[in-house]
Amino acid sequence: MVTGAAAPRTDVDRGSRRWLPWRRTTNAGPPADPAVDTLSGLGHRTLLSERGPAALSASKRSGQPVAVLLFDLDGFKHVNDTLGHAAGDRVLEEVGARIRACLRPGELGVRLGGDEFAALLGPLDASRTLDQRVGELLDTLSVPIRVDDLRLSVGTSVGSAVYGTDGRTIEELLRAADQAMYVAKASGPGQWRRSQGPPADDGDARRLQQDLRRAVDLGQLLLHYQPQVDGWTGAVTGFEALVRWDHPRLGLLLPGQFIPLAERNGMIAPITLFALDRALVDHAALARMAPGCSVSVNVSARIMMGGGLLRDLEQMLERRGVAPSDLVLEITEPAARPTPEVVELFGGLRRLGCRMSVHGFGSSQSSLTGLWQHSALREVKIDPSIIQSLGDDAETERLVRAMVSAAHGLGVRVVAEGVESRIAAQRLRSIGCDGLQGHWLGAPAPLPELQRWLEGWPALRSHRLGL
Repeated sequence: MVTGAAAPRTDVDRGSRRWLPWRRTTNAGPPADPAVDTLSGLGHRTLLSERGPAALSASKRSGQPVAVLLFDLDGFKHVNDTLGHAAGDRVLEEVGARIRACLRPGELGVRLGGDEFAALLGPLDASRTLDQRVGELLDTLSVPIRVDDLRLSVGTSVGSAVYGTDGRTIEELLRAADQAMYVAKASGPGQWRRSQGPPADDGDARRLQQDLRRAVDLGQLLLHYQPQVDGWTGAVTGFEALVRWDHPRLGLLLPGQFIPLAERNGMIAPITLFALDRALVDHAALARMAPGCSVSVNVSARIMMGGGLLRDLEQMLERRGVAPSDLVLEITEPAARPTPEVVELFGGLRRLGCRMSVHGFGSSQSSLTGLWQHSALREVKIDPSIIQSLGDDAETERLVRAMVSAAHGLGVRVVAEGVESRIAAQRLRSIGCDGLQGHWLGAPAPLPELQRWLEGWPALRSHRLGL
C-alpha cells in the first residue's frame, strides 16, 4: 500500500503527470445534509433506494441502459492496521471525492458502508460506453493518495450490473454487481468484471451455498479442458482445466455462477484441491492425445496464502505420477512487494519444478516487476478483454506488441487468452505470441469431446490460424 516516502503536497501528481481536479473541493467538505455521508461526501445507501427506481423507470422508457457499479477497496484494512484510522478516513474521504468528480449530472454515488461504495450511472449511449466510464473511474481511483508525507496506492475491485440484463430492481442489481465484484477481487487487485446475469434470490442463494458444501463429497464437480496451441505451428501444447458443477437441480453451472460464492464461504480451497488432483489424474489421457502437453489449473490467492499448498502438490504429483514440469499453476499477478510467505512459496514451487503463469495480465496495473523478481513466473496470459478489441483498435495492437516484446526480453512466454476470431489469431501470430487459446480455436470440453476435437483439429488448423 505504501509506495513511497516523503513527497511535497501539490495539485499535480508528479509520477503520473495528471492534474487532480477533485482536490479543489476536498477542503470545502460535504454539505450538511442528513442524506449525505459526512466522511466521503457521497449519499447514504438509502439515497440509492429512494432515487434509483426513478432512474430505472426512465431507462425502461428511453431504452438507454443504466448500470450499477459496486466498488471495494483492495487492502484497505492494511491502511487502518498500519497507519491508523485517521489515515483510513483520509483515504475514504479522497475516494469519495474522486467518485463525485467522475459522476455526470443526474448520476448518483453512495457509500454503502466501510470501504464499499456504489454508483448509479446513466443513461448510457451504448453498452461500450460502460467500458469507457469504468475505465475512467479506475484510472482516477488508481492515482496515489497523499496522506501526510506518504503516497498510498489503493486498488479498487469493481463489479457492474446493467438494468434489464442483470436485474430489474436496485436490490437485484446490487446483488448482481456484488457477485461480479467478488469475481473481480478473486482475479487480483484493480480488476473489473461484468455481471453474468441475474443472481438467485436470497433463499436460492442459501440453498446453493448448502449444496456447494456437499458438491465435492458427492462428486458433482468435474473438469472441462480448453486447448492451447502454439502460436506459430498450431500444435497442441497444453490444456487449461476449468471447473464445472453438475448441479442435480440447476444443471451444469459455470465458474461465474458459483466460484464467487465459494470465495466468500471458504469452499474455494477444497474446490481448488479437487481441480488440481483431477487434472493430474486426467493428464495421462491428455498426454496420450497430445504428447508432451501440460495441464494448467487456476489457483486462488486464498489457497496460496493458506499454507500447505506445496506439501499437497508434492503428494499429489507423486501419487498421480506426473512430472512437476507438466503442471502449470495459473495465478493472479503478485504484488510488487510480496510478503515473505509468498516469496517462500514461489521459491518452493520453483525448486519443485512446477511452472507458474500470470493470468489476466494487462487488465489493470500490471507490470513486469513480479516476473523479474520471481524466476518461477515464466508465462503470462494476456487478459481476454484486451484480445477482444485487437481486431479494430490500433492502440490495443501496439499495447499487445509492447507487452510481448517486454516479456520476451525477460525470457517469459506469452499466451493470448480469449481468441475469438481469425483476424485476432492472425494479428497475434504476427506479433509473436507463443500460445493461443480461445473458443475460435477450441471450446472447453470434457475428455470424450476433447478427443473428437483433437481428431478434427489438423483439418481446421490452417483456416483457424489464417495460415
